[in-house]
Amino acid sequence: MSAQPPEQDYQALIAAEGAVWGAAARDLAAKWRPDWADMQRTRHYAVVDGRHIRQLLALVQLGWRVLEIGCSSGCISLEMARRGAHVEGIDVSAEAISIAQAYAAEHPPRGSLVYRLADINRDPLPESHYDLIVALGVLHHLIDVRAALERIRAALKPNGLLYVSDFLETPTVNALIVGAFTLLLPAELSYRDKIRHLLRLRTRAVERMKASMETRGFSPFEGSGRHQDSLQAVRGLFHVEWVHIHNAFVRPVTANLAMPERLAVLIGQLLSPFDELAVRLRLLQGLSYKLIARRA
Repeated sequence: MSAQPPEQDYQALIAAEGAVWGAAARDLAAKWRPDWADMQRTRHYAVVDGRHIRQLLALVQLGWRVLEIGCSSGCISLEMARRGAHVEGIDVSAEAISIAQAYAAEHPPRGSLVYRLADINRDPLPESHYDLIVALGVLHHLIDVRAALERIRAALKPNGLLYVSDFLETPTVNALIVGAFTLLLPAELSYRDKIRHLLRLRTRAVERMKASMETRGFSPFEGSGRHQDSLQAVRGLFHVEWVHIHNAFVRPVTANLAMPERLAVLIGQLLSPFDELAVRLRLLQGLSYKLIARRA
């Protein structure tokens, strides 16, 4: 558990967190509609997580009550509502919620859909209310992962499902491999600047690469829950029915590529089988996990 900041400081930090993710949602919406039909073509989903989102969407049943925590601009919540579910999407960013609401109003789904501003660190959830709760890339932002998971468990109906996607610790060998690819492939920095940075950082280069891979400092709460072993916390509170550990290097490598989206997707797809094989043979540790768990 991370230390709880004083109330005044917390409110300032959560406002700053919302501003960061609002800007990210705005920038993404300027390039891609907040719609799964478009978003599945981005490098992140086309290379790494698209198949897992399709697995999530296949779980959703007509009439289910679903909560997505950290919904951002809403493409996953909207897609679940299109399957006839009654969906709530919550986020700490008012701007992201506004983008989601505007798009959903223009493209109303088959089911019902409500977006609202909420903070899972603090705000209560209704008890025994949801058939499915979704947390994609959320747990590593939380101050107290276990406390939030306890509220999530209480909010699920008996036998309700939890779908989580989140991150694990970054081993040194993974950082070395990502660093090597980043050095070799086109990135935002020129090759001259890459060599200059490498010579300047020397022994600190690996730690700097780890920080970059974990996007440390991107937002006030980025990484707050990363060292709380969220996977083990879920296992302690829920019955885990399926877990998949993956992504040894391909996600950060693909994210760093400075090239047109289609070419970045192609390179990521070429690297993916080697990434999957390395994790399967336990040559490398996966950096991400997906799981489906049930309230006991």
